Amino acid sequence: MLSKSLSLKLVWIAALIVIFSIFSVWYGGKGKPLSPEEGAELIAQLRASYDTEDQSGHGLAEHLEEMIAKDDGREFYAVNLEQLKDGEEARAADQAYARVVMPLLFKRASHPVFLSERAGLMLGKYGEEVDRVVVVRYRSLRDLLTMTVEPTMIESSHYKFAALEHTEVFITRPSISFAQGKLMVALMLAVLGLIGLRVINFVRDRRRRA
Repeated sequence: MLSKSLSLKLVWIAALIVIFSIFSVWYGGKGKPLSPEEGAELIAQLRASYDTEDQSGHGLAEHLEEMIAKDDGREFYAVNLEQLKDGEEARAADQAYARVVMPLLFKRASHPVFLSERAGLMLGKYGEEVDRVVVVRYRSLRDLLTMTVEPTMIESSHYKFAALEHTEVFITRPSISFAQGKLMVALMLAVLGLIGLRVINFVRDRRRRA
C-alpha cells in the first residue's frame, strides 16, 4: 500500500494538473474562426453602437471586417499607441474606463501584457505624439468583437474619448514572446507544487518525531 504522505503527494500533483488543464482550456488561443454570418452580425451591432469611421472613411468596422475574412480563431495582440489628454478630468475618465474594460477582458481570458509611458525618443518623429503604449492579449477575434458590443462597454465608451486625444491600434502575432500566460501559470503552479510537497514532507517528519 502507498504511504499516507505519498498518497497526499499524488493527490496534490493531480490537483495541480487538473487546475492547469482547466486553465489551459479556458485561456485558449486556438479557437474556432468566426463564420461570415457571425462576423456580419457582430459588425452590424458594432455599426449600430459606435461612430466607426475615422477621417479617411476607413475606420474600425472596415478594419475588423478585413480581419474577419482572414480570421483563424487564434490569439493575437493589439498594440495601442495613445496620446493622452491633459487634466484631472481626463485622468479620472481614463481610470473609469479601465475599471470597465479590465473585468470584460479577464472574463474572456484576455489581458494587458505591457503598459508603459513614453520616457524619451530615440528615432523618428511619430513617437513625439505617443504618450503611452499598451499591448493587450486577446484570446480570439470573437472575444474582441463580443466585448466591444457588450452594453457596459458601449455605455462607457465616452470615458475613452474623454481620456484620449488620439489612439492608433494595430494587430500583431509575435514571432518571439516571453509574455506567455500559460507558461507563467505553469511556472507558478510548479512552484506551488514544490512548496506543497515540502509542506507534506515537513508534516510527515514532525509526526514521526512526535
